[in-house]
Amino acid sequence: MSVVFIGDEHLAQEVLFKIKQWDDAIAKLDIYAISDLCERNMQVFDVSSQIEGVSEFKNLWQEYKPYFANNVRVYRKEIKIFVESDLAFMHCYAKVDHAESDKLLNLPWCRTTLCFQKNHGKWKIAHQHISVPQNLEKSY
Repeated sequence: MSVVFIGDEHLAQEVLFKIKQWDDAIAKLDIYAISDLCERNMQVFDVSSQIEGVSEFKNLWQEYKPYFANNVRVYRKEIKIFVESDLAFMHCYAKVDHAESDKLLNLPWCRTTLCFQKNHGKWKIAHQHISVPQNLEKSY
């Protein structure tokens, strides 16, 4: 996984570690770990919804449970992490799919942005935005 760091590289490594924890929690659909990595008043702008607060976010993940199977993995590419003292954001292309390369479902790559805030020495996700790239010329 190639990553471009912009800003404080040491802090960017801390944020990258949080991203890896996030991806692991999503792959396991560990809703407690997912919510623990988020600010209480976090906001999400997703392909299908807009959510305010970690409790609503937990409810969204509960709805995803039927769609998650074993051997799930988060894939990311073109990762850039921008970081300063207590604020960071990462943007990339991402998708959730089977962990075994011969069983990939050919799901679309989503544009993903995670914004982090550092409070009391801990990085937490304060905002997430996900969108699906759309070629408007081919849509009509």
